[in-house]
Amino acid sequence: MTSHGRAHGALIPGQTSIIQLAGWTMPEMALEMESGLQILWPTGGNRKTTIEELKQHLKEARLYDKARTLETESKSDNKPTMLIDPRYEAMRSYVRGEKPIFVESDTKQEIVDVLKFAEQEKLKIVLCGATDGWKVADKIKAANAAVIVGPSMRKPVEEYDTFDAPYANAGRLFEAGIKFCFRSDTASNSRNAPFEAAMAVAYGLPEKEGLRSVTLSSAEVLGVADRMGSLTVGKLANIIITDGSPLQPTTQIKGILIQGQPFQPESRQTRFYEKYKARLKK
Repeated sequence: MTSHGRAHGALIPGQTSIIQLAGWTMPEMALEMESGLQILWPTGGNRKTTIEELKQHLKEARLYDKARTLETESKSDNKPTMLIDPRYEAMRSYVRGEKPIFVESDTKQEIVDVLKFAEQEKLKIVLCGATDGWKVADKIKAANAAVIVGPSMRKPVEEYDTFDAPYANAGRLFEAGIKFCFRSDTASNSRNAPFEAAMAVAYGLPEKEGLRSVTLSSAEVLGVADRMGSLTVGKLANIIITDGSPLQPTTQIKGILIQGQPFQPESRQTRFYEKYKARLKK
């Protein structure tokens, strides 16, 4: 349901959005414009310095939020008189713990550091990547943190890890009772998210949980399970009709509904397939 992986750039690249893959304009596609905040957990030699800078930024955001709250409570018209800072204004719901912060962290040490940081700062976090999650599953469970696993089709973090460690990671998280879902490594490979789950199924994750991880569990982790993720009365009718398990690469999609509206199950690839298949008949 999400496909954004670790990128190069700022410590806080920005906020995340939840979209549907239908609509002419951005407002039509956006289901939730500000669904979460993304943090790329620092690595390298200046890691400690960068973490201190992040703590300072959160401290300033909390002071700003307190000032804005006091101002709102003391005014009847709710019109702000203090200078509005867009950077801190965007942070208010995150420092309050009202919305999740998606933190990129792969190694065992990164995950442990993120969990400790979140506890100290009282943040609601979702671990992203978490290839080494199986090594510290007990700590993730104790912190009640959710995980967006992926990619699972990758090499192990450490040379001494077994070759199938990333494949079996999700199964270990499931056994520990951790809420998780899957992603691919990049937006261009988002179509492969079900196959990331399929690899985990091949290495220990129950098939039922594999399917749930790319449907209802994804919606739960992203905080939109009240609107999507399952065939339930009152939810958006986002449905695919297939001729087999969605986790199988050979499965064909026969029908698509987005918010109850039908769409042709075709793409540039399917059109090429039909074009060159017809050529063989000549």
